[in-house]
Amino acid sequence: MNEAARAYQLVLLAEPTHVDALVHLGAIRLGQGRADEAEALLRQAVTLSPEWPEALTNLAAALQALGRHQEAVTHYERALACKPDMLDARFGLAACLQASGRHEAAIICYETLLIADPAHPEANYGLATVLAQLGRVDEAAARYRAALAADPDFAEASYGLGKLLLARGDSPEEAVSCFLCALDVDPKYIEARISLGTTLSRLDRDADAMAAFRAVLAVEPDHPEAHNGIGILLDRRRRHAEAIEHYAAALARDPDHVDAMGRMANAMKNIGRHDEALALARRVLTLRPDSGTAAGLLGSILAEMGSMDEALAQFRRGLALAPDRLEPACNIVQLAKVRPGDDALHALEAALPRLLALSLQEQCLLHFGLAKAYDDIGERDRGFAHLLKGNATKRSQTKYDDAATLASMEHLRRVFTAELLALRKDLGDPSTVPVFIVGMPRSGTTLLEQILASHRAVFGAGEQTVLQQEVDRLSAERLGAARFPESAWTMTGEELRRMGGNYVAALRSLSPDAARITDKMPGNFIFIGLIRLILPNARIIHVVRDPVDTCLSCFSKLFAGNQPFSYDLGELGRYYRGYQRLMAHWRAVLPPNVMLEVEYEGLVQDFEPHARRIVSYCGLDWDPACLEFYRTSRPVHTASMVQVRQPIYRSSVGRWRPDSELLRPLMEALAGA
Repeated sequence: MNEAARAYQLVLLAEPTHVDALVHLGAIRLGQGRADEAEALLRQAVTLSPEWPEALTNLAAALQALGRHQEAVTHYERALACKPDMLDARFGLAACLQASGRHEAAIICYETLLIADPAHPEANYGLATVLAQLGRVDEAAARYRAALAADPDFAEASYGLGKLLLARGDSPEEAVSCFLCALDVDPKYIEARISLGTTLSRLDRDADAMAAFRAVLAVEPDHPEAHNGIGILLDRRRRHAEAIEHYAAALARDPDHVDAMGRMANAMKNIGRHDEALALARRVLTLRPDSGTAAGLLGSILAEMGSMDEALAQFRRGLALAPDRLEPACNIVQLAKVRPGDDALHALEAALPRLLALSLQEQCLLHFGLAKAYDDIGERDRGFAHLLKGNATKRSQTKYDDAATLASMEHLRRVFTAELLALRKDLGDPSTVPVFIVGMPRSGTTLLEQILASHRAVFGAGEQTVLQQEVDRLSAERLGAARFPESAWTMTGEELRRMGGNYVAALRSLSPDAARITDKMPGNFIFIGLIRLILPNARIIHVVRDPVDTCLSCFSKLFAGNQPFSYDLGELGRYYRGYQRLMAHWRAVLPPNVMLEVEYEGLVQDFEPHARRIVSYCGLDWDPACLEFYRTSRPVHTASMVQVRQPIYRSSVGRWRPDSELLRPLMEALAGA
């Protein structure tokens, strides 16, 4: 190339008006990315030979490279006037028309070219991109496929087809194949790898998605979309603090990255950093004042902080901004009692005719929202019918092995014997700070924590995942050796103390000075034996509620967290039975008075004596503020956030039940049938 350029330069030194040399040297400079020099040479050639189509086409291409599309259009049209069958000029003209926003003219130009050369890969690709911009997705997909049929290694066409399939929403697996094809051709195709990671994340292939995003960061360490994608995956695992680090990295590169900002706010909310979350959410709404999603995010944070009126105002704002989106209406009906004619109920009912067009997640939201709304207005049978549909839809998306879960509970009973607990007692961390509140979801654990958190010496930490993370860490360290629960027999005293110490340190990071810190993760009931070993002085409070009331309350909620057992009445009843058996085992093998059991019905019927007993069990003096727990200002994350801000009420005892035939799977499972 350089030798040819030097040869043409020598010709031009001898003859500055040599048109052929001007055109060829201009083409070389254009190929080298030196569009300014190319334009000067080619403009001189066109001045000397105004009807030479090759000179006009190359000048147009130089102007196109410089972003001067309208000038380029003029010269492409002049070239085609001289030589109508010049395909390069027609393709360039179509591309410039498209870049200028003249979509219909671009389509005509691409189609004219394809009449002459139906397999032209670039023209098929260009036409596909215009059609995709116009929302003509089926036609666009056909053109992408035509481009790939002509050139299977056309990476951009593979990527474009994958993006189109994602936008259409019906072929995520095929989209993954498209992105992989693009990367086979060009392993450095960053956009394709980001889209691959995003799609794998949607398909819950988290390990593969994480690998894709980390591959991007290996090449471009501060890529905002890769950091945002990793943050989403970590959030999904409830590793919110790590997720926040990645959202922060995305924002360091792109300070107005609204998605990362919103997700960071949500992650901060989830680990109790509500003030920071609130500030970020307000910033998101400032950047996107017309976004119903941004209003919903702000509303969810305000609701957890107890600002119910302001939260409802934001949810209603979200509904007004996006009346076809289900989240605002669902948030409203979950936060407030619905009355006939309510706008939120109207919005939900208006979505029913398009039910089958909704995603499965949206169908779940709609059914659970309508169930709550109809229950509020007294149409309970109608509401329960939607609960059955909503739970069935959610169950179809949920990975849950009923038999394996129950078997794991039975395994815990076999491993954690009275002998084990006696042989290894008092080896763990001696801290008296932790208070574990356990039981089934919807059994009253949030109420009990709110009572204790109202005490001047107690910090309510909400549902913590630290214990599960410590178990996962131990299992990772013991690859090839005994893992939990068998590891309880072989852990050294140092390991037990370290696990307990790590847990206490994590709680202390939330409240350095509190005498007691509560962890109300209900599912920690499976770890009671381990808690006794690693934290022998920890308090354990087990909240028990009527089995049917508990299960129906679980069945009525679309949980934000992972409660996979609750979306089928039979599985829910069997899980409750497994929980009952395991709790009976803990009672049998634990020393007396180690665990306090609180009946929810007794607590709400005769509140003060039970509250005093709970506070006394925790080794604390009585604090009258515990009686007015509903006045305590603190974030509450769970589905009970509304109830615990009200005085004690008894309406949840003996809750309404549907027809016995509908309840048969639950009742038979609870009975062990």
